[in-house]
Amino acid sequence: MRIVHLYDTKDISRTLGVVRFKNFDSPTIKEAHNRIVAGELLGKTLMESDIPHKKSYISTIPVHLPDWLKKDFKTAHSTSPAVYSHITLLDRECNKTFLYAELFEIIPPDIIHLVPNTDNNSKIIDKEMMTLLGYADITPALIDKNL
Repeated sequence: MRIVHLYDTKDISRTLGVVRFKNFDSPTIKEAHNRIVAGELLGKTLMESDIPHKKSYISTIPVHLPDWLKKDFKTAHSTSPAVYSHITLLDRECNKTFLYAELFEIIPPDIIHLVPNTDNNSKIIDKEMMTLLGYADITPALIDKNL
């Protein structure tokens, strides 16, 4: 698991990301994965490592913004979209793709238009992901009561 908070050059938060790593034992990803969990940016590290990858946008769900994140986003909005996506990689040794990571990116309301449209589906949040989002002080605005 990894939580990353990205800021622009004006010190405005542009993304709060919660990452759940799924498969990272492949020799294809091992070295890059170690760099990523040590703090390097996921997408940039994959590109620099020349690892074929694809980011697939799966769903968007509204989340409540804690006060500290509203301040960092410089917004008065109490909710914002969280974009759920998969990062798949190509294992060159066996020429097969595999799911490397699931990613929730909480995006400020003023720039969400830059993200591709997806379905709104809170069912993709399981108990483990709820726990991970909780570490970032994030709670879904629409949630299945059975979680």
